[in-house]
Amino acid sequence: MQIGDKLKAIRLQDQLTLAGLSRDAGVSRSMLSRIERNDSAPTVTTLQKIASALGVDLADLFKDLDAGDPTVSPGRSAHHAAAEDQPLDPATTKNGNESTAVSVVRSHQRKRLIMPWGAHYEMLCPDMQHRIEFLSITYPVGGGSEDFYSHDGEECGVVVEGRFRGIVGGQDFILEVGDSVYYASSIPHRWENAGDVEAKAIWAVTPPSF
Repeated sequence: MQIGDKLKAIRLQDQLTLAGLSRDAGVSRSMLSRIERNDSAPTVTTLQKIASALGVDLADLFKDLDAGDPTVSPGRSAHHAAAEDQPLDPATTKNGNESTAVSVVRSHQRKRLIMPWGAHYEMLCPDMQHRIEFLSITYPVGGGSEDFYSHDGEECGVVVEGRFRGIVGGQDFILEVGDSVYYASSIPHRWENAGDVEAKAIWAVTPPSF
């Protein structure tokens, strides 16, 4: 299912017409129609408007791909592998007077978000119900967000492969492997791949935004 299919399914489930969604979201009916047919890739700004009008989180509009069943490597029994690969229920440990929930996310269980411009976001945190969002980000060659994006909170990221070009407020800069950046998410920002290979980074956002 592509993002246009998901948008249409949510709209129909809410018994909302294209004209009604256009009115509520402030997006033209023709644009909504093209998006639902997957003929047009919406920008983040447009998706924010649509998500707000539909009463859903922005993350709910992205395609969620399963990584598939894990393989059993030599030396591990199928029973052991199956038990090891089950999601770990949050366990509560005591740290003074505080309780800390511990959740393990196996590599094959990551929730994957496919952005309209082709970037892949993999959630390293279990969900978006806590105070921090932790992501593995991959930008394809030539990939980059079309619009500036801003939201509440703070961000910090480090490049692990390739080169990223960032435009944050009035600053335009290149990040190489090992370089990191920190900024207030309320500052309008956009990112793009600045090299000829895939660009990858690890990113933290607080509070979670998508």
